Amino acid sequence: MADEKIRFASKRDWVVIGALLLVAFGWLGIRNWTARPAARVQAKIYYNSALVKTVELDPGVEEKFAVPGQPEVVLQVSGGKIRFYSSTCPDQLCIHAGYLSRPGESAACLPRKVAVKLVAVGESGDGTPDTYIS
Repeated sequence: MADEKIRFASKRDWVVIGALLLVAFGWLGIRNWTARPAARVQAKIYYNSALVKTVELDPGVEEKFAVPGQPEVVLQVSGGKIRFYSSTCPDQLCIHAGYLSRPGESAACLPRKVAVKLVAVGESGDGTPDTYIS
């Protein structure tokens, strides 16, 4: 009994884990490789579930601005990307989200009811947000 070793995983378990990792990383690689970069990207900024501003994310644009209706939240546009620059929210998760640059990416400051969603120009024609913050 003393010579028995406790096995964490059998050889078959490692094969299954390796196959799952290979499939997952392969899927991510194919998704990123086949993703077409958008010709132009816009940031749609929502406050209290209402669209308050749309910003073109051009590489040459550099600006910081307070969100209309919520001056406690400041966004920064730089090099074709946007991020939450400052906010008075307690946990600062919106700031730690970092820069957004691709269509489909989004970040939100829930305590201040501000959301930023990136879309390719010509997308989301109805102007309604995907998420409502109440």
